Amino acid sequence: MRVFCLLLMLALWPASMTLAAENSASQATDVHPEDAVLTLSEPQQRLLGLQVIELQPGSQRGHALSVPAELVNNEYRTWSVPVRVDSLVHERRVTLGQQVKKGDPIAVLFSPAMADLHSSLRSAADAWQRVAALGRRTVGNERYLNARGRYQALRAQALGYGLSETDVQALIAGDGEPGRYTLRAPDDGLVLSDHFQQGEWLSAGRSLVTLVDESSLWAEAALPPRPGLAVPEGTPARITVGDRTVEGQVIQAGHRLDPVTRTLRVRVAVPNQQHLFHPGMFASVTLSLPLAGDWLAVPESALTRGADGDWQLFTELAPGRYRPREVELGPQLEAERLIRGLPEGTRVVTDGAFFLASEMAKSGFDVHAH
Repeated sequence: MRVFCLLLMLALWPASMTLAAENSASQATDVHPEDAVLTLSEPQQRLLGLQVIELQPGSQRGHALSVPAELVNNEYRTWSVPVRVDSLVHERRVTLGQQVKKGDPIAVLFSPAMADLHSSLRSAADAWQRVAALGRRTVGNERYLNARGRYQALRAQALGYGLSETDVQALIAGDGEPGRYTLRAPDDGLVLSDHFQQGEWLSAGRSLVTLVDESSLWAEAALPPRPGLAVPEGTPARITVGDRTVEGQVIQAGHRLDPVTRTLRVRVAVPNQQHLFHPGMFASVTLSLPLAGDWLAVPESALTRGADGDWQLFTELAPGRYRPREVELGPQLEAERLIRGLPEGTRVVTDGAFFLASEMAKSGFDVHAH
């Protein structure tokens, strides 16, 4: 209804809206559109609801790009806990989905190879303690170095098999059953998956569990294959899952298109200290990107087509005086468009540009080649 009333009033006041050529007394039909100036009184501006903005440098304004994404594990905070030597599962100490701390037991195992290592390590530790107590000068350099080297090698082997430093010291002290040992969590994390049963014989290299620290996740975002689109590391990002939104940043940007989806993969770090999100959830990622080169962004409402079909903006020469200027149209960015062809700081009409274009069209300009 408001649009109809505005169009009716515009139709009734042609004499009150002045159309003139800049520095020219020519007839309107002889005026090139970009030389024409529309002059409106202050009441007319208020009635049309004209809004004017100043084009800012792209490096200061930037733009937002929203893309779909999927939450996945932070691979840098994910651990596979394998069996390092052929072993039999005696006892499970964790369950799927359990939150564990660094050093918590995962499983109690038995291994003949570990039994041999236990015996050899205790013997080597006793020999080294005697030699160290006597001193290098008393036992001789060769015996001293051999005893120390054997003890250090067996101790390193025990640690390599998955024993903790505390478990190694307990073993040297003679505590525990030979061949029986405990695998422990390498860090804090959630038991994301487990791959063993009690009583199962496991070969070396077989994974017992996968742990993941969910306090930090990744969002794998899919960007359109747009030439010149750059997403540098550290780019601010807003991650939305349902009605929850958190702030993150880009940590990796791909340089090759996915052969299936034909999209560019970008990895965003997602803080998740409250464990609100989980891997597998779908999300929307909004990236805050700078405008490249001399492109500027304007609202879609500011763009109109001239008599020759080219895109144009109405620039404000002075309050109440407006002139159309053709621009080159770039990609769409949500509710805005990239344009170029006007210098930074140009004042352009946003709301009300459609009515100015309608009045210009009613004036019947000839279209000139340019």
